[in-house]
Amino acid sequence: MTILRSFTFYTIILSTILFYKLSAQVQPSKVLYAGVEIEGLESWMKEEFELKFNKIFEDITADQMIDDKNALDVAGEELDSLFSEINDFRFKQVADKMDVAYIFAGKFKNVSPDDRKVMIQGEFYRYNAQLNSSFRYDVLRYYERMDAEARVIKQQMVDSLPTVTTPSSFKNVLLLFGSILLVGILLMSLAGTDYNSTGDGSGGTPVTPA
Repeated sequence: MTILRSFTFYTIILSTILFYKLSAQVQPSKVLYAGVEIEGLESWMKEEFELKFNKIFEDITADQMIDDKNALDVAGEELDSLFSEINDFRFKQVADKMDVAYIFAGKFKNVSPDDRKVMIQGEFYRYNAQLNSSFRYDVLRYYERMDAEARVIKQQMVDSLPTVTTPSSFKNVLLLFGSILLVGILLMSLAGTDYNSTGDGSGGTPVTPA
């Protein structure tokens, strides 16, 4: 039982060291959502449209996410320049000022010639500060189909970001560490109970059957 207790103890120690090393390596990337500009929509529809894009970032934790309202206080001038002409140079200005790894922004307008229909045309961007390059997603959809389009944008541009949402490998480490810890505590408890119950075989007064 001594060997089992020693093995369990060292397993827990090594697992703890591995857990903290991996925790230190997983550094969340700061993400700025600079918002979207949309032309040619009524105010209620504009608010609804903006909400659709806000929702694609709901899986990113609050300590990683910076929204456009907070960014305006720090980089208002740079954001105005960005939306006047979206390009990598202006993205970099914002990224340097805000110290973020990724920036998302979009510009859209209603291009439908029919007043009874709304067709959205525009671009949504993801900028990578490390690479100093942006990826553009082109949109041309009727407004009623924008929910589905926003889900595609989320899948292709947000969910694919490294270390933004909790990595699956890190989740697996958490599960493994928790399992090892529980099993280790259980084994140590059983080993201790067995040791205390059996004793060392000495001492005590033998009982003679009547």
